[in-house]
Amino acid sequence: MIKDVSKGHTLLVKGPARITLVEGKVEVFGKIFIPEKSPSESSNLNDVLIVPSAQSYPIYAVEKSKLEIYTRTEDNLINIEENSISPDWSEIKDSIIKALKQNPGVPLKIMVLGISSGKTTFIKYLANNFLKEGLKGGYLDSDLGQQIIYIPTTINIGSIEDYFVSSEKINSEKMVFIGATFPKGDYKFIVSLSCKRLIDDYIAKNKSIDFILIDTDGWIKTEAGILYKNFFIQTVDPDILIIFHDETIEELQTIEKTSSSSRKDRKIYSIKEKNKYFYEKDKEERRFLRQSQFSKKFEEFRKISIPLDKMKFIKTEYDKEKEQIFEKDIDIYNLVNLPYHYVIIGLMTEKSELIEIGLLFTVNIEKNYILLYSNLTYKEQLKVKKILIGSLRLSIKGNHQGYLYL
Repeated sequence: MIKDVSKGHTLLVKGPARITLVEGKVEVFGKIFIPEKSPSESSNLNDVLIVPSAQSYPIYAVEKSKLEIYTRTEDNLINIEENSISPDWSEIKDSIIKALKQNPGVPLKIMVLGISSGKTTFIKYLANNFLKEGLKGGYLDSDLGQQIIYIPTTINIGSIEDYFVSSEKINSEKMVFIGATFPKGDYKFIVSLSCKRLIDDYIAKNKSIDFILIDTDGWIKTEAGILYKNFFIQTVDPDILIIFHDETIEELQTIEKTSSSSRKDRKIYSIKEKNKYFYEKDKEERRFLRQSQFSKKFEEFRKISIPLDKMKFIKTEYDKEKEQIFEKDIDIYNLVNLPYHYVIIGLMTEKSELIEIGLLFTVNIEKNYILLYSNLTYKEQLKVKKILIGSLRLSIKGNHQGYLYL
């Protein structure tokens, strides 16, 4: 169908949908789209936009525009007579850009915090606007359950090298395998310390960056949620904290007070007005997105058999006294008596460098082999000396099968 959008209006499009810009000029999360006219223009700007299932994109008309839209139903299209990006977002964006330009050579860590309030959407908006100003930086995704750089159960960091609406423009430059989709128990400490290490390594490697955007999960409620977020903020130490404020959530207010008192020079922005146009995914949609990400990755996998000789099975734990992560050996004879089949694993070198992710099928002690599901090359198979056991069990289609408790 052809859809006309008046200048200054926003068309909310729920996926799955394919949008082609026929005429005009639109903006999506700060990225500008114009009709493709020549090879030189199309190398930087694209006039085609894919909206995935369980997602909703705001198409803001900078000029009067005409869109060709392929979607299941017109009910997926909502016309809004204003910009769905709130003035608060724009003001915060401008303020941070000013701070970044005043501190050249000193990368600022910018963390977004809230409960399913559009954190990732806001990060896309900031990233695209930073790029417009010639600023360079990275993106840390610490949300185990809703990763956009790689698959759930991992945390990743990568460079923002181009304007992006989806995650396709960001490649994981370094990854940590956690093996769970929720930072329960010791995982809340392991995730926090792993994020700090990823950021420190990224800054050391990239000397000329201006910022690092830090995406977080929405676990805030309960005393454990407060402990987790306070420890995360203390460990990662963001220079700028953006909070999607909610007066009904006492835990969020507690975290905000702690973060402001722990570092006096930390700039804190509070977004108090809820975005009425924000699309809130329900549990089923979140589950569908996770399953889709796993399924897409597992399409590359195949069954692989590797020798059991001298292979170490490990899990990561946190030493509270030493405040550090350590590897704990798992007794193989105890493991085979547990429901370990189809548990997600990290395949690692002797020096604990992650090679690839996989699913563990069978540990055959008598015949001295391990059957797993991954896409390891032959040379990579020879490098595997440790198998880091996660807690999530999945089918080869990415469907949830249960948990492994060690």
